[in-house]
Amino acid sequence: MPLSLQILETIEQLTEMARLEEEIWGTAPVPLHQTLTVAKNGGMIIGAYADGNLVGFVYSFPGFRNGEVYLCSHMMGIAESFRDRGLGYRLKMKQAEEARRRGYRIIRWTYDPLQSRNGYLNLAKLGAVGVEYVENCYGEMNDALNAQLPSDRFIVEWRLDERPTGERNLAKTDLLKDRSLTVLEADQRADGLLRPVPRDIGETAAPLLLAAVPLDFPQLKERDLALALEWRLATRALFQRLLAEGWIAAGAVRRSGEPAMHYIWVRRNEWLPQKGEKE
Repeated sequence: MPLSLQILETIEQLTEMARLEEEIWGTAPVPLHQTLTVAKNGGMIIGAYADGNLVGFVYSFPGFRNGEVYLCSHMMGIAESFRDRGLGYRLKMKQAEEARRRGYRIIRWTYDPLQSRNGYLNLAKLGAVGVEYVENCYGEMNDALNAQLPSDRFIVEWRLDERPTGERNLAKTDLLKDRSLTVLEADQRADGLLRPVPRDIGETAAPLLLAAVPLDFPQLKERDLALALEWRLATRALFQRLLAEGWIAAGAVRRSGEPAMHYIWVRRNEWLPQKGEKE
């Protein structure tokens, strides 16, 4: 089925977006007056259409921090029947194209690091990097995806016109095998669910660290909420420590047949973009 991407800016389009948002998360959508104001004041809302129906969107607005203007990408939603088809990637690439055209050079957003689908898209496919970890970022959330757990989030940064100085293909099998250390493993229990097993980091000289998260965290959470909380607390402790010690999350790898995804961590000073170095 052919898909078309377009900028959303009319009341009718944004009303349709609100309906899709409510369908996806099961909560009240962002008010129309807010999305309309964003669309008319430097923000950007992109929709994906199939047969004239809105099936996905990405919603963003201007941000400012430490003297730097960026595009804050706050929300992306895709109708359930259109997930796992590459639509999220297409929406983000269209967002990047439009952001460059409007003069933005950085896009920042948050996501739950235990949601492997989002992690793989953001880090492995788009090339963004996880640079901060915010504990219980949005407080208590009651939507279908986030209820009953602290709303911890990665802040990721996507620099559109600069490139990292490290290895580009972090997920190469030989690179990971020869140069990485696994610091969080996923051990399969008798019931098939995965439990987190932290490993000692010590004074490692490894240039790459691997940290596992369940491939299907929503299903794990549905079956065992206590185990889901264990994953939240284990990844929180580890990721906060790694960031404090100068690491950033710069990639992700999924191996065929394995029930976990692994984040790839690199030294910040070996990976962050060099000013003025273009793609």
